[in-house]
Amino acid sequence: VNISDAVSELETVKFTIQTKTALLSFSQRQMSVIRCHEEFIWLHDMLSENAEYAGYIIPPAPPKPDFEVARDKLTRVTAAENTMTEDEYKKLRKELESDYLALFKKTVAMHEIYLLRIAAHSKLREDSNFRVFLEYSKI
Repeated sequence: VNISDAVSELETVKFTIQTKTALLSFSQRQMSVIRCHEEFIWLHDMLSENAEYAGYIIPPAPPKPDFEVARDKLTRVTAAENTMTEDEYKKLRKELESDYLALFKKTVAMHEIYLLRIAAHSKLREDSNFRVFLEYSKI
């Protein structure tokens, strides 16, 4: 299981999840689906609320992507563009873009680690909701 691509939209991030498996419980050996953060929360809730997993440690859900601070900073810098030199503006904008990219990569990694933890668990990886999450385009 890996997240091969992620796209940040205004209010959400869409993750492209690639899965290769030899588990017979899956209908396909290779799958690709697009999921948003809320669907990761759905999966976590389904695992957490399943009485069969009482006593098992369910991996914590990945945190919700929060790019609001980065967007606000970028908006302020853009608004203040006329009050600084072109070099200052370019430097500051480049720093903000770099910070945003680092935060974005961290968000993607945290969502991927969540899926890898489930896939590594001998019981959770066989869960029907996990299969639905990885196999079906529409949940």
